[in-house]
Amino acid sequence: MMKISIILVFISFQARAYIPTVESLFRHGPNPDVNANGVAVTLVVKKMEPTGSTQNTGESGLLTETKSEDFYKIFFTRINSETMRVAQSRYENASFNEASLIGKIYFPNFSAYTIKPSIEESEKGIFHAMLRSLVFNDGAFLVNYLKSMNVPVKLNSEIINREKVEHLAAYKQYLVAINKDRNLRKTEKNPLKPDDPDTREKIDLVMNSPMYVDQGQVRLSREDGDISWLISADPFEAVVSYKEREIRKIKFKSQLGDYEIICKDYWLANGTHSMPRFIIVKDYKGESFQVEVLNLRQYLEKETDLINRLKKWDTLLKGKESQVPRPAFLL
Repeated sequence: MMKISIILVFISFQARAYIPTVESLFRHGPNPDVNANGVAVTLVVKKMEPTGSTQNTGESGLLTETKSEDFYKIFFTRINSETMRVAQSRYENASFNEASLIGKIYFPNFSAYTIKPSIEESEKGIFHAMLRSLVFNDGAFLVNYLKSMNVPVKLNSEIINREKVEHLAAYKQYLVAINKDRNLRKTEKNPLKPDDPDTREKIDLVMNSPMYVDQGQVRLSREDGDISWLISADPFEAVVSYKEREIRKIKFKSQLGDYEIICKDYWLANGTHSMPRFIIVKDYKGESFQVEVLNLRQYLEKETDLINRLKKWDTLLKGKESQVPRPAFLL
C-alpha cells in the first residue's frame, strides 16, 4: 500500500511539472510518423444486443433500421495538413471483393468542417475526427471539429507561450551567429542572460514557465484501475492512457442523449502502427455497435489511382447500390 502511495505521489509531482495539451493527447503518441499520403481501414460493424453481445449474423432484420453485420473500407488520401479526400465503400459480405460492393460515398475535400457542427451530425463528426487522429497521428482535426461544436478546447497554436517562443528564437539566432564567427562571443550578449538583474529575472521566469498555457482541462485520473489522462471540457470528455497515449474513451453529452466511443485491445494493425482492434460505439438512441478493425494499410496514391478506383466503383454499382441505412456514425 505504501509503495502504491509513493508511486501516486511521484506521478502527481510529474503531472504538476508537465501537463499535456488536449491536441497532443489526441495525436496518438505511440505511432511513428505516417509518410504515406494514403491510408485504408477495413471495418466490420456489428449491432450489439442490450446485453453487450453482438447479434447473430444468421438472423435477417436485426433492429429495424440497420443491418446486423456491415462491412466497410474507408480510404483517406491526405492533400495537406488540414484537408483530405475520403471515400467509404460498403460491401455485402466479409469477402470485401468487387462483386460484393453495394455502396460508396466520396468527399473530394474533407476537412474538420465538412460534417455539419450540429447535434444530429455530431456522431459522424466525432467518430471520423477520432479516426483521423488514429490513422494520421493528428490531434488538431478532432480539436477543430470540437471547437465547431462550441466545445471550449483550443489548438496548441492558440495556447502557446509566445513570449517564451520569442526568447527561444532570439537565443537560436545568437547561437547561429557565434557558431559562424567565434569572435562574436566576446561582443554578442546571450539574450537569455542580460546584464540587468531585473530583466534577467523576468526572462528566467518566462523560460521556467510551460511552453503551453494550461487550460485546466487535463488532469490525471484512474480509469478501470489504470492511471490515465482525463480531458474534461463540458459537454465533452475523453480518457487517454497515461503511458501509451492511446484514446480509451470519448463521451459527448447532448440534448439527444449521450454519445460514447470506447477503444479496446490496441494492436499493430499493419505491423508498425497501433489501432484499437475493437471500437464500441453507443449512439444517441442508446443503440450500441461493435466496430472491428480488420486491417490498416498505408500506401502512396497518385491522383489517377483515386480517379480510376472511383470510376470502377461507379461501374460496379450501376443498379445495385444498397438503400439500407448505415449506422449514424458512418458517412
